[in-house]
Amino acid sequence: MKTKKIPTFVMLMVLALLASPSFAQKGFNLSLSGIGQNSWIFNSDDSDNDAFSYKAYIHPAFGLGAGYNFTDNAGLGLDVIYSFQGRKQEVNGVETRYKLDYLKVPLYFHFNTNPEAKWMFSANVGPQMSILTTAKMLDANDNETDLKDQDVYEDLSIGAFASAGAEYKLNKNLNLFALARFDMDFTNAENEDATGYNPDRANSYNSTLGLQLGLRYKLGK
Repeated sequence: MKTKKIPTFVMLMVLALLASPSFAQKGFNLSLSGIGQNSWIFNSDDSDNDAFSYKAYIHPAFGLGAGYNFTDNAGLGLDVIYSFQGRKQEVNGVETRYKLDYLKVPLYFHFNTNPEAKWMFSANVGPQMSILTTAKMLDANDNETDLKDQDVYEDLSIGAFASAGAEYKLNKNLNLFALARFDMDFTNAENEDATGYNPDRANSYNSTLGLQLGLRYKLGK
């Protein structure tokens, strides 16, 4: 089992964003959301194995966000998301799953259509940092296996995400949003320095696809 404390610098990033003088100006917003998602760890070697098959691995994620629109239609944002993810697979008829929980910090460009309309299109895209907090291998009954994952996975991975969907204006300051969200890492999720790691093994990439539902509160008049 592997557990990690949330790095102090992540909290400092959030506090710095909240403390920025621009937040007192028109265009600052805060958000709260939940995500229902399916997650994978893509590895070409595993996919090419006829005895291997992916299974659906559907778990939630929860996030807080802060953003600032510097025009009516564009801005920047920063989220902090705790994501329960990993991979479920079946190999030679035996089902197991990797439980990998991450603290994800996406920094992104935000676009929306007319903010005065009752409905508006909304989209986000940008880089994302994922910090591993828990790593376990479980059997089909969710019992921990004998495989020790202490150093099997990297503590930090880098990737990108994109989301798009609709926002509905509940009142002058509060919007309800629903976004399709996809992310994928560019760096290997597995630790190549771990004992027993096969140097010829293909890289493994974390990825999630899901629906993000939340509320966005706009400060200012």
